[in-house]
Amino acid sequence: MASELRAMAWTVLLVPACAWYARSACRRLRPGLPRLAALAPTFPVFVYLPCLFNSLHFRLFSTFFHTWLAINKLVLLALGIGPLHPSLPLVPFVLCASLPIKLRLSQQPPAAKRSPSSPPPPPLADFLRPCARSFFFLSCLFVAYPHTGWLPVYAVHFLYCVQVFLTLDLVLSSVALASATVLDAGLERQFSTPLAVASLNDFWGRQWNLMAVDLLRASAYEPVRARWGRDAGVLAAFLMSGLLHELLYLYLTLRRPRGEMVLFFMLHGVSQIAERWARAAGLWRPSKVAAYLLVSAFMVVTISELFFGPFMRAGADVRLMEEAAAMLQLIMGVSRRLLRPFGVVSSL
Repeated sequence: MASELRAMAWTVLLVPACAWYARSACRRLRPGLPRLAALAPTFPVFVYLPCLFNSLHFRLFSTFFHTWLAINKLVLLALGIGPLHPSLPLVPFVLCASLPIKLRLSQQPPAAKRSPSSPPPPPLADFLRPCARSFFFLSCLFVAYPHTGWLPVYAVHFLYCVQVFLTLDLVLSSVALASATVLDAGLERQFSTPLAVASLNDFWGRQWNLMAVDLLRASAYEPVRARWGRDAGVLAAFLMSGLLHELLYLYLTLRRPRGEMVLFFMLHGVSQIAERWARAAGLWRPSKVAAYLLVSAFMVVTISELFFGPFMRAGADVRLMEEAAAMLQLIMGVSRRLLRPFGVVSSL
């Protein structure tokens, strides 16, 4: 615990310092190579931060927040695109650079403002509800896991998929909720309904991890599409996502990646293109129920074999489950102590 607190302290110190430096440098330099060269010294800091943590959960989210998103945002900032802009006030800039949030502020430059046709940002309640919902269903999952030994392996892995979604939704919604209480800003949700989709295009483009989708669109899809077409842009975005997940595998397992993450994402990229072609040609028109079952089966099988498999062989799934169960017990224990004087949790 002491080492994790020490790592957290270094993160709280270094991340705002790097963001402040990046904002200061970009206010003096035009987009291009000089700005990129000025921001480059911050990149090793974000690459090293996950190594400070022993907990796999903290290492995972540090990899996602800092090594993946923060560096991507700063590279786009160096090119004059993306969610960051040096005209943002310091606190919003630091939060947007270091956390998976997308700000909508009146201080943003006109090019970054929301178009009139865009929906308004969700109120705080729209972040509080998913936090409560995800925590409740995660608790139910951990209660149910000891009794799932009779289920087929793919059914258990479907529950793992649900757990991944609920965990990410809980963490990202909590981050957005905390940020929204600090800033006078509109924040966008990072998930819609990814467990109820009947299309690969809908899942990857409009339902799952929308902060990452926006960054992949700006850094991989749009540049490649402009030169080689839409399908090449899709493959470039999935290739970049696969490489970033290989990096995540390296951080979590401390083992050399074997390319299975890249294979998984390239398979889904090719499948997404094939689905769009089949729909355009009129060859893929199943009912919503049939499409949901087929897409869900494809997702669970490919995730089980290519995505979960490498982590499970390295034993990362066991450690993650143990950490999650311990954290849940800690939260429940704190809740009992806080609410016991009111006599409302005697049954917890």
